[in-house]
Amino acid sequence: MNVYIRFIDSVNTGVKYIVSIMLAVLAILVVLQVTTRFVINVPLAWTEEIARYLMIYVVFLGSGLAMRYNQHIAIDFLIDVMKNVKNKARLQTVVLLISAVFCLLLAYYGTQLTFIVVDQSTPTLGYSMSWAYAAVPFGALLMLLNIIALLIQPKKIEDSIDRIVGENE
Repeated sequence: MNVYIRFIDSVNTGVKYIVSIMLAVLAILVVLQVTTRFVINVPLAWTEEIARYLMIYVVFLGSGLAMRYNQHIAIDFLIDVMKNVKNKARLQTVVLLISAVFCLLLAYYGTQLTFIVVDQSTPTLGYSMSWAYAAVPFGALLMLLNIIALLIQPKKIEDSIDRIVGENE
């Protein structure tokens, strides 16, 4: 089990660097787009398209990273109502299992959709749209891997509950 936890943490570290680089490039492209459009009056169409696809990847890969530490937005009404910490952990486990099923479905249908759009191309650059759509199954699989890590390492779940409960008090 510890081998899997170390593996997913190393994958997450690599994804963090990739997402950080993507976010920096995204910021540079947006500044370049604004400068060329409003200052020079000669807009670069390709910067807007690349920025859009980078944003999609940042969101989906970042959501996979957020899953590892239960950083997603949650409705925690039931957790607030429960007094017993063990019941809170059980509820969190049920929520993670439901999330895992959702991620499996998202990965499956996202992969199908990616294969459907293989023959379509992006408007400006002419690349296959499947590169943009591939963010959905990649992000879903990363979320699923992180959910499995949370289920294997229940202490993280209890820490998350303590963090959530601490925020509300």
